[in-house]
Amino acid sequence: ASSNSAHVSAQPALPGGLYGQIVSCDQLSHHYHYSNQLPQQQPDQLVGPCPDVEVGGAVGVDVLVGGTGGGIGMTKANHDASGMYYKKKRRMKEPPAAPASNNSAAAPATVNAVGNSAAVGGGGGGGGGGGGGGVNSTADDAPPAAQQNKRDKKAVYNDGYDDQNHDYVVRPGELWLDRYEVDSLIGKGSFGQVVKAYDYQEQQYVAIKIIKNKKPFLNQAQIEVRLLEMMNQYPEASSFVVRLRRHFMFRSHLFLVFELLSYNLYDLLRNTNFRGVSLNLTRKFAQQLCAALEFLSRSDLQIIHSDLKPENILLVNPKRSTIKIIDFGSSCQYHSKIYQYIQSRFYRSPEVLMGIDYGLAIDTWSLACILVEMHTGEPLFAGQNEFDQMMKIVEVLGMPPKHIIEMGKKSGKYFERLPDGSYQPKRPPSAESGGNGAGSRRPVTYRPPGTRLLRDLLGCDQGGPGGRRHGEAGHSPADYHRFLDLVARMLEYDPRQRLRPHEAMQHRFFRRESAAGEQQQQQQAAVAAAAAAAGSSAVPSSMVTSTVL
Repeated sequence: ASSNSAHVSAQPALPGGLYGQIVSCDQLSHHYHYSNQLPQQQPDQLVGPCPDVEVGGAVGVDVLVGGTGGGIGMTKANHDASGMYYKKKRRMKEPPAAPASNNSAAAPATVNAVGNSAAVGGGGGGGGGGGGGGVNSTADDAPPAAQQNKRDKKAVYNDGYDDQNHDYVVRPGELWLDRYEVDSLIGKGSFGQVVKAYDYQEQQYVAIKIIKNKKPFLNQAQIEVRLLEMMNQYPEASSFVVRLRRHFMFRSHLFLVFELLSYNLYDLLRNTNFRGVSLNLTRKFAQQLCAALEFLSRSDLQIIHSDLKPENILLVNPKRSTIKIIDFGSSCQYHSKIYQYIQSRFYRSPEVLMGIDYGLAIDTWSLACILVEMHTGEPLFAGQNEFDQMMKIVEVLGMPPKHIIEMGKKSGKYFERLPDGSYQPKRPPSAESGGNGAGSRRPVTYRPPGTRLLRDLLGCDQGGPGGRRHGEAGHSPADYHRFLDLVARMLEYDPRQRLRPHEAMQHRFFRRESAAGEQQQQQQAAVAAAAAAAGSSAVPSSMVTSTVL
């Protein structure tokens, strides 16, 4: 798949230059802060035919973004530093913290595009034929010239092959091992950087991840390599996860060679102006991701991804809905968990937030959050810190069960015990009001537990989120109720009760029902609703239950 996608003809680039030019975390933080600098595209402006994919727009029109952006999952200095939050239709990057892990990579597919997807902090983009220059590998991150010269005089790193940050100095046109010719820098992260290169032996473009020349990063990358090689032993792995083709040591750096992939799912959302993709496309993504988690959970793997989010799920080809998971830099096997501080905040499970021993079910929680976000266009739980994250979950799902709270080492951070033995949310900390004078603070308020209903967020009976899908094929109330049921079962507080991947694969949301069957179901729902309103006892309670779910 990657070799084919590497030879897609050039298409128009994604709008603007932010995702194709900015490569430093600080610059991303600055640019995300100003919404007028975040390029967006209306659904009806998306270009390129797409037989399998719908991205908003008119009913029956299947379109996808033009170009072949990168979407590399190079997002973290640590997991919380990689957590990003939407603010008025944009994401803001938090300050980076101490290094914790590295990520997998994928790269743009267009041959004529300079591989300019700076996906540090959430999403590549840019590509496109002919237009724009490539990413300057040093200009955006370099200190002032005088300061740079002063540092250069003081020290030479790795015989001149590294910069002061222990990153390999990438030079376009350089040939490695008489095989890989550097095309361009794709992006940078805390672990190192990723470049687009041409493999003369295989005659195709690849993405090469270059790990920093520091022992902690090398050790972390070796764990990722081990897990990727374990998965590579299974032929079906190529359908679910990015493929590591090979790895080697070169000039004191570990080089990981990956297949090329296309946009990540955050790019896709951005190009719908954060209005979300259709329920039909969401279903296609959901089915593939459930199958991927089922693969990871097989008894001889038991791999916990630990950082599922839209940025780490990439389209294989910009004209198809096939996706793959990237970024196994924070992953582990169930029997050898090594991290406590895991998962990007928006997608962090309650057991991780409360300090409860976790397992494969944390990925199911993340998947549910992703599916809702892909359809609504906005994160389901967009917390600005861990307390805020937990309270946003409580607003939708209500209070966690007592036994779950009492299992958590960090539950006291969020909940307080009442004299009768029950629990309630703690009083929220105050936040800086900003603008009312130094030291002024305002209280943070939350809705009562369980009053922000998931069915309302999905617009189950209102034509979808914001009523935007009213009348569209495949967006009936019955479709939405099936989707609601799937997501709700994935969002159980108790991980033991959470839907398992193989169970999710059998869910009715994935069943194809005939138009006649759907019409009959809608008629039954209408009759049940009318009878319930009239107080009739002739309608079976099971029918009423299925109607109001």
